[in-house]
Amino acid sequence: MITTAVVLAGGKGTRLRPLTLTMPKPLVPVGNIPILDHILALLQMYGFEKVIIAVNYLGEMIRSHILTNIDKYDMEILVPRIRPLDTADAVRKLRKFIDNDFLVVMGDVLTNMNLRQFAEYHEKKGGMATIALIEVPSLLDFGAIIMGENGKIIHFIEKPNTPEIYIISLAYTRIPRGLSKFYSNLANTGFYALSYKILDILDDNPYLMDWGRHVFPWLLENDYEIYGWDAGEAYWTDVGRPFNYLNANFDLLSGEISPLKPYGEEKDGIWLGRNIEIDENVVIHPPCALGDNVIIEKNTIIGPYSIIGHNVYVGEGSNIERSIVMDNTRIESFVNVTYSILAKNILIRKNAIIKGFSVIGEGVTVESKYIVKPNTVLQPHSYVAPVNAGEKR
Repeated sequence: MITTAVVLAGGKGTRLRPLTLTMPKPLVPVGNIPILDHILALLQMYGFEKVIIAVNYLGEMIRSHILTNIDKYDMEILVPRIRPLDTADAVRKLRKFIDNDFLVVMGDVLTNMNLRQFAEYHEKKGGMATIALIEVPSLLDFGAIIMGENGKIIHFIEKPNTPEIYIISLAYTRIPRGLSKFYSNLANTGFYALSYKILDILDDNPYLMDWGRHVFPWLLENDYEIYGWDAGEAYWTDVGRPFNYLNANFDLLSGEISPLKPYGEEKDGIWLGRNIEIDENVVIHPPCALGDNVIIEKNTIIGPYSIIGHNVYVGEGSNIERSIVMDNTRIESFVNVTYSILAKNILIRKNAIIKGFSVIGEGVTVESKYIVKPNTVLQPHSYVAPVNAGEKR
């Protein structure tokens, strides 16, 4: 039985900037729980006993987070100090910690895939690798797979840049004679079940750096068997862009990623942390989540689909709708926030307005009466204020 997993948690998360300028993507919270912690909870749920986390960008933050929270998990969790050049190279450099067949999982995506069924499918097929696949409407952002009805992968296209490239690649694919049915709308999730023998291949071919671009095409060219496992109706999303990140939080609140759930205890569609102070005439529209040590002053409206982080203060008469407010942020009185993401340690002065699809980086100060226009991105530790005493509301 496969009980070891390697978690890839070294990416820079550039598409999620400015959030990831000061925080590694695996630690970005979804439902007040870091993405990485959701993945670890899933691994523990499905009986994995040893987890090796490969870090790189802002890796010490991840290592510190794991050491602080290690007692939450009934698994051996290792965060070795390595300098991987890419995803396959990370596994190559972790070889001494791997003893048998293993899983490789992404530490910066959100999923509820049944990882035990995935591992058992790999063991049953006995191939060199098995890739977890999910059906998506468009393959342009994902590695595309062509799979026969026996589950064997025929062709692999790593993130085709245009529909034309994808179609041309299909046209030149050698479909085995006698294959009556194949599937080409399945995306690579970045979750792999691998034979222990693949470590020898990585060592013997040091130029194989990335799983999608290098390793899997090489395996197919050299007649190794790769299988695909269809994750079916499982939830899977890459929270790589702000819009996707917002939707992932909304999906978690809605229960679409069960058994994963937000932080706290649920009551009537509202997830509550500890030591929360809610004043009179506060309206909270479910679904919502409030972290620990949250203070909400009177006549405030929260939700629906809003997540308030730990140690957040929300002043009198404010309105926060369909938005994420991360830890240690202070929102003063009569502030309106809609469809936006506020990182940690932000100060929003009274009567400010944050309009839709804005992303506010860590440590930003928004002065009183300032209007953040739709689709605005404010870089970390910036300061914005009205010109000549303020914009008219």
